Amino acid sequence: MKFIRLVSVIVLFVGAELSSADMESEVAEWYKSYAELWSDVNVDIDDVVNYYASPFYYLASTGPILDDHNSIKSTLTGFADNWRKDGWSGSELLSIKVQPLNKSSAMIHTEWNVFRADGSSVVGCERAPWTYLVSKAESGWKLTLEIENDCPN
Repeated sequence: MKFIRLVSVIVLFVGAELSSADMESEVAEWYKSYAELWSDVNVDIDDVVNYYASPFYYLASTGPILDDHNSIKSTLTGFADNWRKDGWSGSELLSIKVQPLNKSSAMIHTEWNVFRADGSSVVGCERAPWTYLVSKAESGWKLTLEIENDCPN
């Protein structure tokens, strides 16, 4: 009887791990579709903003910022416009690590190259880190929080 209980516990544990792995894969694929939108300067901010929850929180080094649908759209438009003025020619998602927190939320740790035509970085580092909290809503995964990161040394 102890063996059957042990096997049951192992099966439940393995099932939870598979569920976590499935979630990691699902979130990573969803985020990669978001990253594709930033691949060149012709980014459609209306498409990008659909990946964000409203409200959306940004934890800057100067303190938290709260955005709603309209202000996040304005903020993202400002980023894209300023990057274009600085010679932005494209962006590439270099790495992504998904860390499930529970069945409907995860942390995403990413590194991006946001580059000019000559290959130099628009944002000041060639492996720019971005960290997010994502949550699953009725309409799918949404970026709910971004944490400002410093460039690695």
